[in-house]
Amino acid sequence: MSEAPPPLAGKLLIAMPGLVDPNFWHAVVLVGVHSSEEGAFGLVINRPLNVELNEILAELGESVDEGQLPQVLAGGPVEPNHGFVVFEGRGQEPDETVLAVASDIMVSGSTETLAKLARGRLAGRYHLFLGYSGWHPGQLEQEIEDNSWLVAPLDTSIIFEVPIEERWTAALRSIGVEPGTLVDLGSGAPT
Repeated sequence: MSEAPPPLAGKLLIAMPGLVDPNFWHAVVLVGVHSSEEGAFGLVINRPLNVELNEILAELGESVDEGQLPQVLAGGPVEPNHGFVVFEGRGQEPDETVLAVASDIMVSGSTETLAKLARGRLAGRYHLFLGYSGWHPGQLEQEIEDNSWLVAPLDTSIIFEVPIEERWTAALRSIGVEPGTLVDLGSGAPT
């Protein structure tokens, strides 16, 4: 009898070059929730959107100083109009609106959390994601077995310090893989 794989929550998924789904081409995904019964939820951390955070905040009735607002990212293809905030939450306790992904990384779908971060009432770095990535029970495990994804430990510097266009390479290097050594068995870049 085989053992159940360990939960992937709080890990990074790194798309292999052969994964040609345009939603996940060279994607790095922060896994927020994972269980064999309910599947998985994650946010792509390296897909910038051409949307300004101050515009979203204005729609929410918030007026903040535009200096240093983080870039808005596409979290995945599911519910692209729903927002999620990933933020450093040292000292923040999880509640019904905040999920602890790691000891110091939180995820929230609450507009109030976003507003508090933008106003500086919650300390720490953050990103707003529109949409999310989801997998049915067993689907992500099968994709990993099919070599579509590599799994890496969470490195918060990849989320908050590495430039967006370098996150895939940085995530691979965090587990000792040089991008040039990967073989692309797929049909190439998505069209």
